[in-house]
Amino acid sequence: MDDPINLEEQDICHVLCWMPHWLGDVVFSLPTVQALKARFPNARITVVAHSPAHEFLSHHPSIDSVIKIPYTQEDDFRSAFRFARSLKKYQFDLAVLFPNSFRSAMMVWLSGAKIRIGYKTEGRGIFLTHPLTVQKDSKSIHGMDYYSGIVSCLGIEEVEKKFEPIVSKEEVALQEELLAQQGIYPGDFKVAIQPGASKQEKRWHPERFGILCQKLIKERGAKILLLGSEAEADLIEQVRKYCPREHSLTFTGLDMKVVLALLQNCQLLIANDSGLVNLAAMVGTPLVAIFGPGSPKTSDPCIEPAKKEIVTKNFPCSPCHHNFFNECKPSPHNKPFCIEDISVKEVSDAVYQLLERIEAR
Repeated sequence: MDDPINLEEQDICHVLCWMPHWLGDVVFSLPTVQALKARFPNARITVVAHSPAHEFLSHHPSIDSVIKIPYTQEDDFRSAFRFARSLKKYQFDLAVLFPNSFRSAMMVWLSGAKIRIGYKTEGRGIFLTHPLTVQKDSKSIHGMDYYSGIVSCLGIEEVEKKFEPIVSKEEVALQEELLAQQGIYPGDFKVAIQPGASKQEKRWHPERFGILCQKLIKERGAKILLLGSEAEADLIEQVRKYCPREHSLTFTGLDMKVVLALLQNCQLLIANDSGLVNLAAMVGTPLVAIFGPGSPKTSDPCIEPAKKEIVTKNFPCSPCHHNFFNECKPSPHNKPFCIEDISVKEVSDAVYQLLERIEAR
């Protein structure tokens, strides 16, 4: 346990939160951001975030302003350096660093924040005023608990695992109206499908998603909403080929706030282990998540158990280090067997178990 920071002589007026890179991790860090707002109610909370997380963070009630990171991992250091130095004008009193990378710690140091706290991973303690000891079980605890551990030194003893509402009822109603204009009505059984994931090795086969969609259309009259990024358009089209046009719509490259409103119009999301699963959990949409190389132990969607089903093989090599394929052999389709061996029946059974619980409530 690290020593608490004495803030009695500190006037905390502006707090910087440097957000994680991946969408799921951003979601897991939000309860900690909410706790920071409660701890410093009169302070301004500014978050620095990658695209596309900035699109919905700007609507979060605990966040006063969002600064989009303008560079990518592929850009040279000069772009990152200029951006970090430009943050000095905001005169941050406190910076909370969620990512573990050396580079992000350097950026926070360059921002000029007076107090800089974060885990002392990758030898980056030199950039932090209060480098924190990494939890011994950090590889096996849930991401939400990992991030909440960062602020314990600020006198925040407990972080409540809940999400403040981001999307308004008016925005949800607007998407409901737009769906109706395209032939999907409020009374329809709407199922969101996301066949993508951050790595192709984490993706369940698109044709299996397609067969599952056919089953839900035939047996439940489902209307399918296929969601993904612009880069996943071809992948989504592979699933779309299994769905009659009158029963499906495709949405790619949407603003994340619109995606959240669409999810709240759906009775169910079926997706790979991905950021969208955690976004659905954040807004309360029931979900079936397909876990291959990932581990529910560290990235289980944060929604009440009655509203989720996790399909996973729980191989002994889980959680995976994603070092494909040095630690495991590829399937004939060049996928890890932990995702290859998940059948349509297993996912279908999970869907119907979840629907049975929801409809019985």
